[in-house]
Amino acid sequence: MRSYLFGAVSVLSLLAATSASADDHNSEGWYLRGNAGYGIHTDIDVEGQIDSSFHGNGTQSEGNAGYSVGVGYDFGDHWRVEADIDSLNTSLGSISQTPNSSANLLTETAMLNAIYDFDGFGNFEPYVGAGIGAVRGKAKLFAADFADSAGGRVVNPTCVGSRAAPGGLECGVSDSDLGLGFQLLAGAGYKLSDNLTWDTHATYLKGSDLKLSGQQANVNTGNTAFTDTVVGGIGALALVTGLRYTFGGSKSPTAPVVSTPAPTPTFECWDGNMVFNSGQCLPKPEPVVEVVPQPEPVRQTQTCWDGSIMDISATCPSQPAPEPLPQTYSCWDGSVVYDLATCPVQAPVVQQTNLNLCSESSVAIFNVPANKTPKQMPRLGTMPEFGDSHGLTPSQFYDKLNARYNDNATDKAYLNYLFKSMGYSNGWSDAQPYMFSEEVLPVGTRGLLGLGKQHHYEYSILPTNDRDRQAFRIQSANGSVVHFMKTCGNYMYACE
Repeated sequence: MRSYLFGAVSVLSLLAATSASADDHNSEGWYLRGNAGYGIHTDIDVEGQIDSSFHGNGTQSEGNAGYSVGVGYDFGDHWRVEADIDSLNTSLGSISQTPNSSANLLTETAMLNAIYDFDGFGNFEPYVGAGIGAVRGKAKLFAADFADSAGGRVVNPTCVGSRAAPGGLECGVSDSDLGLGFQLLAGAGYKLSDNLTWDTHATYLKGSDLKLSGQQANVNTGNTAFTDTVVGGIGALALVTGLRYTFGGSKSPTAPVVSTPAPTPTFECWDGNMVFNSGQCLPKPEPVVEVVPQPEPVRQTQTCWDGSIMDISATCPSQPAPEPLPQTYSCWDGSVVYDLATCPVQAPVVQQTNLNLCSESSVAIFNVPANKTPKQMPRLGTMPEFGDSHGLTPSQFYDKLNARYNDNATDKAYLNYLFKSMGYSNGWSDAQPYMFSEEVLPVGTRGLLGLGKQHHYEYSILPTNDRDRQAFRIQSANGSVVHFMKTCGNYMYACE
């Protein structure tokens, strides 16, 4: 829906920029407008008591019906000024795609718009405009801890706060705030009569952050606390249609000035020019006899193997026999050399043990469903997270993750979450190159294997070939053993 609304704004703006017609905009007076249509809210950012940045997934707005009414004055010289009231209420789904969470947003705006009507195509008249005014936003947010399959409590990371035993934590917000905002609009009207116009337009709304109050509650003890939440990125896109009625009439167009046509020449000269009499014709020039030179005979040539050009009857020099190509050899790392002694030395890969225990955990990425059958992976690399890292040293692989951390918001949230789960209080900021080492996991290793750039994971068994079981091992602060597979750069929580 978002791409459809942006396309509508682009098309209407293009029509407004290129329209031209002999019919000027000539209606003026007060008017009323009413429109209804379809709209979505842009993704919002939530910080404070409820935090949408933990997994980097934010919110995703669903479309819903939207309404707009306005009263304005048409000056009859392409310009209009109107007061506009809009309303849009949508569901934003779960927060950061986390279970047991939800978000809903209602925006109500009161704007003062300045609108410019272009000359149209007959009854069709495009326009563009901008407005500024007040934006009232009301948000309903909810996030709470939830039970896992074994009846244990799973911490919901979007509900921020300390969790004292024995109960879980619930976070809730149902509050509104008022701030400044602006909107851009582009549309077109079709005149059904002198006073009635069918009006269709698309709008883009941007509002200031919402400062909201909410509550946290322990589900077992009933203890509650008041907290603050900030909702940023307030905005909306909408496409609406309706009717606009203008009180008054149309101004009479200015009568065209009729001018007396100039006299037309009637005499045609020898060169086709039209004049009033033969004395105005230019003198006819004498014909010029053109001498055409005879072409020189074409020399027939041939191009020899060495690029030289010789006469067709001459003999090209003999072509020497090609020198034999030297023999080449393939090294262990795929490089090609002329001497096997020049191949790079293959660094030994250290094989370690002491993997994790396959058991359930309150940490989602360490929660191994031991009662399920793991999926056998025939090969790796079909859904890479950080890409092929064979040939990199542990320090170079650290540099690769650090670059992704600084360039991609999703990777940043994921790496912070992973290192905090490994016992590092500052997340990725505590990571150092010396924590990374190389290892080959044993045949039959199972555990949670990462899937794709969105950092999903699945209970899996690694392939049996040595290459796909080579990995980088990361030293943890709490004893959790974590690897990244070299073939695909995917996270692996291996267990036994």
